[in-house]
Amino acid sequence: MSEDKIYSKFVDAWKGRNQIQPKIVEKNWIDSYSEWAKGRNQYLTFLIRVRDEKIVKKIVEIQNKLSAIPCVDPFPKEYLHITVKECGFLAESEEYEDNVLTENIGRIITQAQEILQAHSRFKVLLSRPNIFQDVAFIEIHDKGRIGAINKQLQSIQEIRKIEYDYLNFLPHISISQFQNRQQFSKLIRYLEKSRETEFGELTVNYIELVNAHLSGKYPILKTIHAFKLR
Repeated sequence: MSEDKIYSKFVDAWKGRNQIQPKIVEKNWIDSYSEWAKGRNQYLTFLIRVRDEKIVKKIVEIQNKLSAIPCVDPFPKEYLHITVKECGFLAESEEYEDNVLTENIGRIITQAQEILQAHSRFKVLLSRPNIFQDVAFIEIHDKGRIGAINKQLQSIQEIRKIEYDYLNFLPHISISQFQNRQQFSKLIRYLEKSRETEFGELTVNYIELVNAHLSGKYPILKTIHAFKLR
């Protein structure tokens, strides 16, 4: 997907900001997203962790300002990441179509290694706060690199294709979820004032396969394998 098409999707998301009915997370993701989670706790994802100290500092600064608004529930800095490809729920059976069998992890890693070893490290630009129904986020502009990797990882048969894969893929960093609907319009106004904020350029050296544990208020990301880019 071209950078222009990705940009237009971000524009469309921004245009819909005043029609959003925020999705609320009260205790944990299992309960708040019950139709999706179906009681399952572990979710497998390829992602890029955000560990650059200067960028993290800038993100935390805007999170601190947003946290003064009652509806905002900022993610901890350990959670900051760019999703590359969601895989499905880690499980021992195929009870649900979006289950990923634990016994297939080795094959997934091997196939992902074959795909990712062809990729060299690259840079992405973090700019412009934006908002979805479930999160406030920062846009990622990368000339389609992450979307291309998402498309390639879809060839791994042991993981599922999802609605938000390429061509519907939008790379972003979620910075806040919503704990209630109080003063949500104030959040929108703040994001409007901050719309042109830039957070810097991030060098992507690794893509990680992680197991996200969903039983807490924020998912806890545990790395299964880190793939180093050339």
